[in-house]
Amino acid sequence: MVTQVVLLAGGKGTRMRELTETIPKPMVKIGEMPCLQHLMNIFNNFGEFEFLVSTGYKSEIIETYFQNHENVKVINTGVDTLTGGRVYRLSEELDDNFIVTYGDGLANVNIKNLIEHYNNHDGLATITVTNPISRFGLVEFEQNNLVKEFVEKPILKDVNINIGFFVFSKKVLNYLDENCTLETDPLINLVKDKQLHAFKHGGYFEPMDTYREYLQINKYWESGNPPWMDFN
Repeated sequence: MVTQVVLLAGGKGTRMRELTETIPKPMVKIGEMPCLQHLMNIFNNFGEFEFLVSTGYKSEIIETYFQNHENVKVINTGVDTLTGGRVYRLSEELDDNFIVTYGDGLANVNIKNLIEHYNNHDGLATITVTNPISRFGLVEFEQNNLVKEFVEKPILKDVNINIGFFVFSKKVLNYLDENCTLETDPLINLVKDKQLHAFKHGGYFEPMDTYREYLQINKYWESGNPPWMDFN
């Protein structure tokens, strides 16, 4: 069984400085709740999970908010620690199998199907991927440079991106150390060892990296039908 979730929530959120001067980015509110709570609610839709929140920047704000949540443990893994190092520093807290995801990215990932996918292969890790939506409209033209059509912000069908929602065996710690970035050497070495499998997510995904994305995500919430909670 996989019932433990590590939420990476230690970054400084420098690209959202309008909002993160006084609070960590995962605590920026969507409606009346911080992003971290929305993320936990995604998992809670599929059962009971224990959450390990790996913090750094302004950790005390996250610690205070979740101090009365029985299923949430907040652990300060250092202000400048990189993503792989944050997971590594939780070594003594981790179950044999656990999920890791980013504390500022929302997606209607079917957690039940993700865990089943992980359980059905013999690798040490699963990464969730999706086809991104282009941030820009595309221009298509003929060989003679005559413009044929405009395509407004299409889904990039031939591109897959990492959206977090990893499932790891604790043996993945052998690929980590206190100073590593999860998305570089650890994942590359898992690929070399044929230990990393991809779970394809075809639904909604949006990181809250910029103020524009923050505004868009709040509009979705205000609509009463936020897409990160639509699992149909």
